[in-house]
Amino acid sequence: MRSNEVGSAAEFGRRAAGGSTGYTQVTRAFLRDVRARAPAPLPIFRSHLQGELLARLLLGPEREASMLDLAVMLRVDLASVMREVERLARADLLTLRRTLAGRLVTRNAESPLYEPLTRLLMLTFGPAAVAAEEFGHLRAVRDVYLFGAWAARYNGVPGDQPADVEVLVLGDIDHATAHDAAQEAAARLGLPVHPVVRTLTQWQDDADPFLREIRAGPLTKL
Repeated sequence: MRSNEVGSAAEFGRRAAGGSTGYTQVTRAFLRDVRARAPAPLPIFRSHLQGELLARLLLGPEREASMLDLAVMLRVDLASVMREVERLARADLLTLRRTLAGRLVTRNAESPLYEPLTRLLMLTFGPAAVAAEEFGHLRAVRDVYLFGAWAARYNGVPGDQPADVEVLVLGDIDHATAHDAAQEAAARLGLPVHPVVRTLTQWQDDADPFLREIRAGPLTKL
């Protein structure tokens, strides 16, 4: 884990454990139902599903989703999603709204844990982690980078959470394969994923103005 990730985790822990009464109350509610095995990337969560669900709702532009939408996005059964959402709503991290079509859920940006939790989720369940999984296993891929706005956020540049994920894929990979991987990543993230595919030779050549623009901006290697 890089030093900035450790710092984020440490700050989250200090606020949750030794901070204000608001932090203490929310943290107790958040941890009350801890039972299942924690996910490897960040074991403060009670399950991998909980981390993925929070990431889909807290990362990217604010969205309101139905329970069924979340179940399809996360590829799990509806009952599991409903249980996790109810736990997180009791912890005041999510907000539920009843409609004639059913209950809709969104983030609670007023929670004192919202900002530090969002940073931790970005580092562990966010676009970098998902893109690394979906593109990194392809045999012809040599390197994968985030560029653009999400790369800026991973490099500590403040700003709104981007609505699109831009991925640079280097290797002898055809565009159809890259497109399929991007679709899988987009389905998991609930955000559009735009792959730019180049060979290593093309990346090393300084003649392409588009690649020069990417190279001059923020890059996050996955």
